[in-house]
Amino acid sequence: MKICGLVAEYNPFHNGHVHHMEEARKLTGCDYIIVVMSGDYVQRGTPAVIDKYERTAMALDGGADLVLEIPTLFSTASAETFATAAMSLLTQLGCVDSVCFGTELGDLAPLKKIAEILNNEPDSFKEHLRDNIRTGMNYARARSAALQQWFGDEIPNLSEILETSNNILGIEYLRALDRLGSSITPFTVHRWTTEYHSMNTYDDTASATFVRNKLYEDGGIEAVTPFVTPYTAREFAIKYGISTPVRADDFSMLLQYRLVSEKDRLTDYLDFTPEIAERIRNLLPDVCTFREWSGAIKSKSYTHTRINRALLHLILNIKEKDLDAYVDEDYCMYARILGFRKDSLPLLSIVKDSTPLPLISKMADAKKILSPKAMRLLSIDIFGAEIYRNVVYQKFGTQLKDEFTQGIVKM
Repeated sequence: MKICGLVAEYNPFHNGHVHHMEEARKLTGCDYIIVVMSGDYVQRGTPAVIDKYERTAMALDGGADLVLEIPTLFSTASAETFATAAMSLLTQLGCVDSVCFGTELGDLAPLKKIAEILNNEPDSFKEHLRDNIRTGMNYARARSAALQQWFGDEIPNLSEILETSNNILGIEYLRALDRLGSSITPFTVHRWTTEYHSMNTYDDTASATFVRNKLYEDGGIEAVTPFVTPYTAREFAIKYGISTPVRADDFSMLLQYRLVSEKDRLTDYLDFTPEIAERIRNLLPDVCTFREWSGAIKSKSYTHTRINRALLHLILNIKEKDLDAYVDEDYCMYARILGFRKDSLPLLSIVKDSTPLPLISKMADAKKILSPKAMRLLSIDIFGAEIYRNVVYQKFGTQLKDEFTQGIVKM
């Protein structure tokens, strides 16, 4: 019995994701696909456009057999932390044979070479990195330049490889598998039509960025229908203006409250630096919305994504010490089921028999099966879901079920 793992946000699920699943089955020869997915908040530092249960249903309809949640602490963190947590969760399931992720390059060999250098950091690479940082480059640019100095012409188009989102994540997945000593075999699918942030379309394929942006516009449902599955299109048509679309600016009032009340303690929160905190204090109270804050703080040193993550961590009360506490605990201390296909019940039995992790299928039972430390990790998910639920209510007047009354999605 072969099982393949996928890491996803499905924000939202679209035809490109169906292609990814189909190719993953072909490449790995797997019998089942397990998706580890971000919950109500994603790695780019924003809320998901629609809640995690709806996205779980879309994924199951699109070909997934089982969907597990990546804890919010990790799903909203840096690419390295996000990738490591996802690979740790898949590895700790004890039954996953392979992982398949999309990359713009579509070739693992160069990515493995890059991952090896980043994990081992030869002395000359570290020297290049230090020198680049001294010139004023931020860490990401300095690391990219150091890699180009190390490899020279050995890897063609290296600078382009290091500038694309899925290549970067792919490298981090490979690094994580190596650091974890995982037996999972990696595969990659070439993102052959649209890049991660592309606003271009190709036949029936578009990026999640394109789909989200169209959903934010009037007439968005008609605009996105050609690029999503019939089930996804129907769900958006039903839920549009009822519980979706959710966007970062819907959290603006809560953000402003947190910025004012915590202005002297901002550096306690994950992804905040003294420089970011000082810039915020200087701008208060003149900047108001989430997007305005992201734009006002952005600089050569800090990208929009980095700023978004810091702001989101403040809203969700996620502090630097919270992440530090779980890095030495193999990151994920439980596996929480969001949904599964009824015809994949044998997979659930395999997972239960294989994993040493507590398997959460009913939130009411969590305290009985989790250690106090694992329960604290889960409480971040619960708090984040409650914030998301309340924002949906304030925007649309719709009361979503809470984490204790919402059941597992079954299809």
